[in-house]
Order: sequence, then C-alpha cells, then structure tokens
Amino acid sequence: METSKELVKSWYEEELAIFQTDMDNKDYSPFTIDNYLRDVIMFLEFVTRNQQTKKDLDHVNKMQITLYMNMLKSKRGNRATTRNRRLTSVRSFYRCLLSYELVSRNPAAELDSAKERTGALPIYLEKDELKMFFCQIEHVSQSRHVIRNKVMLGLMAFAGLRVTEIHHLNCSYINTEKKGIMVVGKGNKTRYLPLPQVLFNQLIDYIEHERELPMKGHEDAVFISRKGKRISRRRIQEITERIRENLETQSEFDTYKTKRISSHKLRHSFATHLVQGGTDIRTVQELLGHTNLNTTQKYTHVSDKQKERAMEMEIGEYFQ
Repeated sequence: METSKELVKSWYEEELAIFQTDMDNKDYSPFTIDNYLRDVIMFLEFVTRNQQTKKDLDHVNKMQITLYMNMLKSKRGNRATTRNRRLTSVRSFYRCLLSYELVSRNPAAELDSAKERTGALPIYLEKDELKMFFCQIEHVSQSRHVIRNKVMLGLMAFAGLRVTEIHHLNCSYINTEKKGIMVVGKGNKTRYLPLPQVLFNQLIDYIEHERELPMKGHEDAVFISRKGKRISRRRIQEITERIRENLETQSEFDTYKTKRISSHKLRHSFATHLVQGGTDIRTVQELLGHTNLNTTQKYTHVSDKQKERAMEMEIGEYFQ
C-alpha cells in the first residue's frame, strides 16, 4: 500500500516547515519554494512507500536515492534536466536539515547529476497542429469550462506563459487600457505582456461571464476550479495531457505520439513561431521572461521547411 501524500506531510511536518522557512529567509522566490517542496514530498513518498511508520532520514542511503532517480526516468519519463532539478531539491533539503542538526549527513550529495543533452532542439507544434490541438478542447472539457480552458492554453500558446504563471495570474494584473497583463515569473521577476486582441477579449469574456464564483481567499485569482479555488498547476497540466491522449488515439495524428505534447511545449511553440516570423531575439527574450539570452537562443533553430525554402534557387543554367 502506497503512503499517501498527506500522511507523508504529517510525518515530516517539522522538517518541511524548517526547509520552507529556511528558503524563505534566503529570499527564494515562491516559484522555487513551491517546486522544491513538491520535489521533496515526492521523494519522501518514494522512500516511505509501503511503510506504516515514519522513516528516519538518516537511514536513507545512496542506493535508495539512486533507485528514486531511476524511477523518475523509467516510470515518470522525466528528462535529465528535470531529474537534476529534483536531485537538487533533495540535496538542498538535506543540506538544510544538516545545518539544523536534524540529520548527520547528506546522502544526496554523493550522487552525480545526470548528463544533460546539449544542443537539443525544443519540440513544438506547427501552426496546423496547434489549430487541431485547440479544436480538441471542447471534447475533453466540461461545457462550463471550455472558455476557461481555451484562455489558459491560449496564454501558453500565444503569450508564452508558464503553467505556474497561469496558476498565479490575478485579475488585478490585467491592464484593460493597454489590453495586456502583468506576469510574475521566476525569481519574482515581473514582465508586461500585451496580448493578441482576440485572446484579450476571450480573457475578459471568461472573467465577466464564465468564471466560477471564487471562495474566500481566492477572489483575485483569474482561473477558478469548480470548487471555487485558484486552479492548481496539476489541473492545468492534466487538461493538456487529456487533449494529447485524445489526439494520440486517432491514427491521422501520429505526430502527436512522437512529440509527446505537454503544457510547456505550448510555450515552446509560441517562442518558435515568433522567431520563425522574424521577431528579434531580444524581444522574444523579454516576452518569455528569460534572464539569460542564451536560454532564448535555443529557439533560433531552423526548421526543415525553412531549409527547403532557402534551397529553392534557380541553378539550371549552371548544368546546361
């Protein structure tokens, strides 16, 4: 019997609270704190699986962490970058507990990070694939959530928002005069995003006519769940996953099986289409909220179609 998440959180309530406080005191962004806590809870679920009592964290060894990393790769399909981030979270967790003398060592420090691929091109949807993707929203959504889901996915595909940024988006961030939004990204860095007119109109229409009545404490959240709470990051991802699964069952959409579309790949699509359309890389960097220009450079890859167009030259006279 798998250990429930809530049971794990109750077992390690003190350790998790200290870790969260320590990160907050070090001015980690809410984005980073949430990610690290989620990673650590997942790790604790793994090492305490099939157990009825709390496991002493000093008894966790290198082999168990290695098995955990293998599970992330084989069962969850996490790529090297994601696995390394989760390992960093566990290392930070143990480092914090070590500084407060709650453990005697950091077993995660003994593991090497996974080798990450360099130069890999980001996976994205072509415009016709993106159109078909959006056509599926009505098939996987409850009727009252169709507009909400279209706007959420639209903000990823046509404005480049991250899942977390959509989760944190507030009504007070909307600028009706400029027809844009303020986005709080990684490291609490804010950026202003003007929205395409159609997308902005859809956003306002959703808020005014389709938005669920929010519970107390969730009044400012743009996207509300059926329970009246700010929609969770996981729920946003699940909507994308359901669309992908629906497409993968249809033989005429074989490309979706190889691309393994996720919420983040909608953001990839936005960036790639901007670059292919001639938008300068610095503007793309600002729209995506990248601190480092090198992060944005990966979207300057050249597609096969661009190569084909470049090679459409008249050279017959040279071969007469």
